[in-house]
Amino acid sequence: MFHVEKKGKIFSNKALKDNQSIYSGSEVDIIYNKELGLAKTVFKKDRRLKENISSSEYLPHSKRKLTLVSLLYSFARTLMFAYKHKMIEKIISKKSKILDFGSGTGDFLLYMKRKNHQVYGVEPNKAAREISSKNGIIPFENLKQLEGTKFHTITLWHVLEHLQDPSKAIKSFHKTLDKEGVLIVAVPNLESHDALHYKNFWAALDVPRHLWHFTSKGLLKIVQEKGFSFVKVFPLWFDTLYISYLSERNRSKKFALIRGVFKGIYFNLKSFKTKKYSSLAFVFRKTSP
Repeated sequence: MFHVEKKGKIFSNKALKDNQSIYSGSEVDIIYNKELGLAKTVFKKDRRLKENISSSEYLPHSKRKLTLVSLLYSFARTLMFAYKHKMIEKIISKKSKILDFGSGTGDFLLYMKRKNHQVYGVEPNKAAREISSKNGIIPFENLKQLEGTKFHTITLWHVLEHLQDPSKAIKSFHKTLDKEGVLIVAVPNLESHDALHYKNFWAALDVPRHLWHFTSKGLLKIVQEKGFSFVKVFPLWFDTLYISYLSERNRSKKFALIRGVFKGIYFNLKSFKTKKYSSLAFVFRKTSP
């Protein structure tokens, strides 16, 4: 389905081409398949770099050391929790049973718990689970430990791109959801303005940890094929600013934070018309048994 073609190291055009190499590094390539609307991280010499993929360094900045960036990150994340809740409160029922897959340090679930929802988390990262437990949210290590439990809502906030087999995972979520349950999936947008601007420096490529890279078309196809109907999509505004800052830092630019914030604002304003935001959250409803 995917094969490596060395057609270039970066996005060569404003539109992605079939089987285009959009990133090429010493350890991995990223190959885009236009028909599927997906790009895949291809490991050279079949190496998975597991020590990097599972690294505890992938924890949020606020959980490591106190810096200006970590303070801004924490503030923006709190605002985003409120925004996410507002976007989905009319879709999910009150006091519903919510599973956050890839729940990290449990902050989103803690926020939803305060809104009177019954919350569960699945988090494979041991360090993140330990922090989550200290926060009062005790997550499970994998979905199998919740076998037989049904949920009204399952959320994945920037998690699907890390999974080995997204289609298999979506099938498992379908089985775990109640009748007419809700699935919410947030992913970076490979066709966003910041992705096309920063090209191979785009921080949301995040190799080697991101195994898959999605367009709207690609994500909709994967999820709808597994018995879901599309409900709505909403942008994650602050992601654009943060990804732009990290991308500026990848380019070793001076004043990366200031440059990233201003460029992020520009990309968001531009996206009001085009809808090509840096990150998008898709809401689906289970339609088949």
